Order: sequence, then C-alpha cells, then structure tokens
Amino acid sequence: MKEHYYVALDIGSSSVKVVVGEKFHNGVNVIGTGQTFTDGVSKGMINDFDQAKHAITDTIKKAKIASGVDIDEVFVKIPIADTHIQFGEEAIRFGGEATEINGEHIEELLENVRMHDFAGQNEVVSVYPVSFIVDGLHEVNDPKEMIAEESLAVKAGVVTANRTLLINIVKCVEAAGLTILDVYSDAVNYQHVLTDAEAELGAVVIDMGLDLTQFAYYERGSLKYANSVGIAGREITLDLVEEFNTSYDEADQAKEQYGHAFFDLASDDEKVSLVQNDSAEPAEVTSKDLADVIELVIEDTLMSIFEDLAANGINNVQGGFVLTGGTANIRGIKELMQDLVAEKVRVHVPNQMGARKPEFTSAISVLSSGIMFDELLEYVTIDNYDDYPEAESHSAADDEQEAQTGNFFTGLFAKRKEENELQVNRDEAQDDDSYEDEYNYPDEESIEESPSENDADDEYEDYTDDDADNRLEDSDREPKEKGDLGTKVKKIFKNLFE
Repeated sequence: MKEHYYVALDIGSSSVKVVVGEKFHNGVNVIGTGQTFTDGVSKGMINDFDQAKHAITDTIKKAKIASGVDIDEVFVKIPIADTHIQFGEEAIRFGGEATEINGEHIEELLENVRMHDFAGQNEVVSVYPVSFIVDGLHEVNDPKEMIAEESLAVKAGVVTANRTLLINIVKCVEAAGLTILDVYSDAVNYQHVLTDAEAELGAVVIDMGLDLTQFAYYERGSLKYANSVGIAGREITLDLVEEFNTSYDEADQAKEQYGHAFFDLASDDEKVSLVQNDSAEPAEVTSKDLADVIELVIEDTLMSIFEDLAANGINNVQGGFVLTGGTANIRGIKELMQDLVAEKVRVHVPNQMGARKPEFTSAISVLSSGIMFDELLEYVTIDNYDDYPEAESHSAADDEQEAQTGNFFTGLFAKRKEENELQVNRDEAQDDDSYEDEYNYPDEESIEESPSENDADDEYEDYTDDDADNRLEDSDREPKEKGDLGTKVKKIFKNLFE
C-alpha cells in the first residue's frame, strides 16, 4: 500500500504549527502534529527571520516524531492580511468533437484565469473555481468525466496577496530546509470549516488569533469576500495589563484560565491573584473583573467586522457565524456573539485526535485544500524519492541571463523546474520493479487513526499502482502553451515566474 501524506505548515503570530494528515473518507485523518511558540511573527508577517526559521525547524521535528513520517515537503498557508479577491472567466473550445473532461482541462482553465492581469503590485496566490459550465448548458462543481462537445468554461475567484509577505514566508520556509509544494490563502481554506448548508446560505468564518482577526464570507458554496482587522488576543492581554497593573505573562495566563468574554455570565466566585508591577502585594481579581475588560475588546473586534461586511454589501448572513482560532478558546465568546447578532453562532473545534483545539483549524483546513485540489486536478503532490541526481552546470550564457533578469523568485522557479524535469527523466528510466523499490514506507505502527464519523470498517481511499503509473504517463505530455511546467507535480507560485 502506498501512503500519501499531506503536511500543512501554519506560521502564526503566537506559534508555528505543523499538521501531518491523509485523506480519510470525506475528511482528513491527522496522524501527527507539532507546535512551537515564537515571537518571530507578528500580524502574519515575519519580523525576526532567525526566530521564525528555528521555530519552523523545531516544529517539523516534533511533527516527525509524532507522525513517524519524514517531512521535507509542505503546504503553506498565508494570512488574509492585504488580500484581495477578484473574479474572472475562461473557456476552452472543443469544436464539436465529443471530449471527456479530465483534470488537465480544469488545470488549463485555472491557469488561463491566473494569466489575467489581476495582481498589480500583489501576487496571485490562489485561483479557485466557483463553477464550471459544460457546453453552455450545465453548471456543475466538478465536470470531470462529463462529455462536452462545444466548450468547458469556468467562473473562478482569484486571491492576490502582498508580495513582500510572500517573499519572506517562502524564503524562511526554504531556509528551514523544506520544499513548498503549494501555498493556500486562509480565505480559500476556511470553506472547509463550514457545512454545505452554511456555505450555500451565506456564512461568515471569524478566526481570532493573537495579532489578527480574519474573516471570510461564503455564499452559494464559494468564497465571496475576505478581510482582517488588527485587533485580537494580544490586544485583550495588553488591556488586562493596563487595567490590573500586572505583567504580560500574568495577564495572559489569567485570560486563558479565568477569562470570560460575556460579562453577564462571568462569576464573582472565581478569583485569581495577579502580581503587581509596583507592589509586593498581589491583587485579587475575579472572573467578572476580567470579563469587564475582555468583553469590551472582543465586542469592538466583532463590531469592526460587522461594519466592514456591511460596507461591502454583506447584510444577510443566513448561514450564521462560525468562530475559531486561539482566542475562541475564551469562555463566553459564543454567548457574546449571540447577544450581538440574530443569526446562529457556533465555535468550530477540529474533531481530529491530537488537534482538537480551535488554533489548529487553519492548518487542518490547509490539508483539506490540498486534498481538494489534488482530486479536482487529478495529480499527486507527494515526492517518491529521497533525492535528485545532481544537475548539470549552467552555461555561461545562462548565468549571464540569470544575472540580468533574476531575482529570488526567478531562482526559486529555475531550481524547482529543473528538479521537476530531472524527476520525470528518472521516472522514465526505471521499470516497474525498480519503481516499487524506490518507495519509502512509514512505520505503520507509528500511525494513529483518529475517530471518523463514518463506519470504522470503511477502508481508506488509497492510491493504487495503476494510479501512480497514470501519473507518470501524464508527466510525459507536452507542456501547455501558457506556463504549464510539463508535469502533474504541484509546484509553488507559477504566476510569479511566468
């Protein structure tokens, strides 16, 4: 059995998180996690390169030990800060010839949408389909295996993000010795937090972290709008520091253990002693005292979100609100939200074993995005080999051209493209027996299955030998006209280099 693992890297303001998982029925089976707290990141931006790099390295080690999987390739998420969402359409024509639609057709459409001039000073991060239209008649979510004679069209959303943020994240991850398979915006990832009914009716996901509170609105099953505000958990702690004359660590611990977001439900009986900054005598504070401060900050945050949604024409959220993220751990946050809105409210906590905390929502959603796009485009992201043959040296002309036009992204693209081509050549040179020998299998005893809503007797959906051979055959095809790298192995940031 060939295992196919996905690894998500979440570089957050409070901590770096890694989740290792695999597809399990219609969800994700988490087999290992890692988390390292760091001060190297603030509001989605890396502000201390070395600290962030060491946190990534330490977290990867923890995830390796927990999962028993050797990790060298990851999916990375980027925050919604400085994100813009636009929409475009593309179509391919079949000229009356009956054609069975496959992943290559879908990939071509999405790549053509990516070529549109959306980015400006930003960079295209994600292109996601809103709907496909077959022969101008059938609007579907996934057209694979359908027959089209005239055309296949797509309505797609395009997420662009700040170029500097992207550069620093990529450089930091690669400095930690990892290869980035793909990058997904939280704006796209949050769709996996919603039920089908919520996403269809119109729902808002609110992710309250340490420095940023991100939110995204989905309607009719797809992303419509996303933004962020710079008020979150750190602001709560700082206000507690000021109000109760204590240290940051004392205030943060009190917030997590005794804090309450809804003053009306907070208790006068729960008490905590806070060390004072200018006195040897600690101050005794109740949960209700803490709630008086916490409620004000969270309410201001939520009101800022409501005002932003209203300013962008989003006034009807029939699917309700979903709260998640580390700050959603504070007691009473659901009740406070319900006091402010008429729609239903729930707090999302992942149900995967080992990651049952709201702060792991974003990382697990990255895994879901990786699986979703793999299935949609019909290609595999896992690297089956430990290393690549050494590449031939560049010619002097190549070096001169790279010196004239190259930048960090150009170099990254050249390296990834070269490795990809070497991979294909190596695949072609090996027969089926040697191909089998090259696989590295993890220790099955180290894999711990998480509970699933489906019956325990159901089997995993695994990739077969035939699937792997088909992937190799796909990689032999000629590159597409517009920017395809010539393989089905997902690579990072095509748009940055074309």
